[in-house]
Amino acid sequence: MPVLRFKTLREEVVDVLRMKILDGTLKPGARIVEQEVAADLGISRGPIRESLRQLEQEGLIEYTRNVGCSVKEIGDQDIYEIYLLRATYEILAVKLCQGQFTQEALTAMKKVLEQMKGLEEEDFHTSIDYDNSFHAAIIHLPGLPRLSAAWTALNSGNIITYYAGSADHAAAVKRQYPIHAALYEACCTKDMQGICDAIMDHYMLTIRRRMAERGISETAPNYAVTIRL
Repeated sequence: MPVLRFKTLREEVVDVLRMKILDGTLKPGARIVEQEVAADLGISRGPIRESLRQLEQEGLIEYTRNVGCSVKEIGDQDIYEIYLLRATYEILAVKLCQGQFTQEALTAMKKVLEQMKGLEEEDFHTSIDYDNSFHAAIIHLPGLPRLSAAWTALNSGNIITYYAGSADHAAAVKRQYPIHAALYEACCTKDMQGICDAIMDHYMLTIRRRMAERGISETAPNYAVTIRL
């Protein structure tokens, strides 16, 4: 029998505010006033204050003295750093296992790929969940809880970058199957360096696309997109 998980009021508020930020209802720079949010949701300011602290830790909002909380602007450098860190953690997991994927891990990744095939534009948020499940199979390979925890701590950042880096939701959803299928094929080869390169290339696809759109050279400072770890 599945275990039911009941969310606290703080968690409910976090979910509401997070989605308003991610879907653009709350724009970058918009102030978030505790009293106004409490009035809108019909609750006290205590859970609102706790929720804002969590969202600040996730990198969705920022606190400025004498101003208060506002929605954080997510720039190209933020997206690059989050993707670089996630790629680095996954590469470490692969190296610790010398590129040897278990059948269980490959089966889990293949199952997610099949789910990605039927995605449509309205499944934009669902595609984020599938992406996370696919990569989770990689990070859990060595069975190191602290490594997995460090990677998991970036999940919110991954969601942020997915929204911030994907103005065209339909195109973003359609990209999910082919780019993950290519990474899956690499993971089946048992070629450790080849898999590591494929992971880095996978994450840097978005960075290279955004840089090309903005006319930024791949040799620009702070964008070592050709890095191999």
